[in-house]
Amino acid sequence: MKIFKTTIVLLVIFAVLFGYYFYESKTNKPVKEDNKIFTFKNNDVNSLKIEKKGKTLIDFKKEGDTWFIKEPIDYKADSIYVDELLDSLTSLTFDRTLEGDLSTYGLDKPSYAIKVSLKNGKSYSLFIGNKSPVKENYQEGYYAKTDGDKIYRVNASSLENFFLTDDYVYKYMEKFVVSIPKNEITKLVFYQDGKEYQIQKGEKDNWQIDGKAIKADYVDNLLDGIVLLQISGLDEGKNISQGETPFAFDVYGKDKVEKISFAKRDTENKYVLVNGHCIGQYVTSKDIKNLQDSLDKLIK
Repeated sequence: MKIFKTTIVLLVIFAVLFGYYFYESKTNKPVKEDNKIFTFKNNDVNSLKIEKKGKTLIDFKKEGDTWFIKEPIDYKADSIYVDELLDSLTSLTFDRTLEGDLSTYGLDKPSYAIKVSLKNGKSYSLFIGNKSPVKENYQEGYYAKTDGDKIYRVNASSLENFFLTDDYVYKYMEKFVVSIPKNEITKLVFYQDGKEYQIQKGEKDNWQIDGKAIKADYVDNLLDGIVLLQISGLDEGKNISQGETPFAFDVYGKDKVEKISFAKRDTENKYVLVNGHCIGQYVTSKDIKNLQDSLDKLIK
């Protein structure tokens, strides 16, 4: 008797799934033309926002040729990862269109919304609803729609970049501490243990420290350490206004100066302040020690 009841339950479940599959099949609209959802290009976009259940997770704005995060922090963005998001959006395709009530597909209250504005003033949105219970060509998918009436089924892998996970703010931050390119650095000023050291580039690209010539290899190692210094993490919501460690340096470029200082976080990391500003980003103590070692070779 128990086996019989189990069989009946399984048959009911199968009937429900088959009915849903039949419904999807009947509402399928064959794709006869290009199945790309959007026609704009990456370079057309000047803002990109990702929302989850109506709450902004991250908001990017482009200023000139540079991307910035505006929410939940105000910081320069890593353009490589922003372009990756835009690639996912501009190349997004659908494998079928469907009809029916939005609630059937979870699009009456979408879980995610991706909103972009273009340089020409136009704006577009993509809303993501439920996961499809039926695979298409063995691929999982989600239901989605734009600002129009059409409902699409899109490949799940095409949307995974928009499902932001832990530490996503850190992921999309610019990681390099110093933004001045190596070949544009003309002067360095280091502050260590109460002393100041000036390292200047001469007219013939030779470097000097306090007026004395220094080895090019030593300077090159020091410059590499400066331009390759990267933040290793973020304590979101933390604000540091003043450096506390006896080591800091200023980097002079063609038209700007960046002042770098540090504050204690723990034994393995230190907060890094750029021009006296820190929103919780930190670097490893090991990387700072490597910079100090490179400086010590020059001042000995």
